[in-house]
Amino acid sequence: MTKIKLKDYHITPVFCLAVYILVFISSYIKTGAEYSANKFLSLLVIQIMIFVMPAIIYKRIKRPISYKELGVRPFGATGILLVICAAVFMFCAAVLMGLGSKSTAAPFSANITEIPVSGIVYTVMLYCLLPAIVEEITFRSVIYGEYRKFGVIEGALLSSVLFALMHFSLNGFFTYFLCGVVLALIYEVTHSVFASMAAHFIYNILSVFSHKLLNDAAARADSLIPFIFIFAAAMLLFLFFSLSRAQRLLEIDAETVPESQNEKFPPLAERLRTLLVSALSPGYVLCLAFAFFAGIMKIRGQL
Repeated sequence: MTKIKLKDYHITPVFCLAVYILVFISSYIKTGAEYSANKFLSLLVIQIMIFVMPAIIYKRIKRPISYKELGVRPFGATGILLVICAAVFMFCAAVLMGLGSKSTAAPFSANITEIPVSGIVYTVMLYCLLPAIVEEITFRSVIYGEYRKFGVIEGALLSSVLFALMHFSLNGFFTYFLCGVVLALIYEVTHSVFASMAAHFIYNILSVFSHKLLNDAAARADSLIPFIFIFAAAMLLFLFFSLSRAQRLLEIDAETVPESQNEKFPPLAERLRTLLVSALSPGYVLCLAFAFFAGIMKIRGQL
């Protein structure tokens, strides 16, 4: 049975708070003209400094870095199907949550008909692939990996709240939270951070290149009911496929992993207690407060 030492995990939200502060500061850094090589290199360095370097330092301070613990392993064909289905499910859910509001769960919006091929490649690399890689390293490999010691559901909830808060979007909080939970569960059933990166990447592509088109279509429509029906049906369909693929992966694990090696989590009562204590820890509360402050600042900056 895994023994929980609460003091060992109070530092996790403090690490996350440091990431928040770096993300907030980076939003005021000017990186040059759109679709330029200099901007790409600048944002690449900034993203690595914000997400990857703190994660490496944090893990190195706690214990020697283990690639297995970070989920650095391939995933098979069943995992690929799960990744695709889960990404489409997240996208459909995000569209439904954003209909009729100013909520956005896209890091950037691009009209694919108005930019050159080089601009499309640039957008995919910078706004779809890079965030998927660095954010999954931080929030799935590290933060979910730390909180998972409380239990899978507890780890998914705690890490997903922090993931949602990192975007400083008050309207988009529940969308990002749902995506965080789905990505954490993908990471869990595939044991691979590459799987959650792939799902995150596909979701980003769908969001970035469809966001403007969907908003324009919804604005011109007489009623949102057809949109709701189509995306709700697609969401439920891909949720079913996702759960089916996840169940198959769990069955494969059960067949290949000896029962003696199965991880034993603490009793439910202890897990619930640690979930509550962790959510009320000073570092976690500071994350909530800072994200709320940054969200208000973001809204005022858009007015």
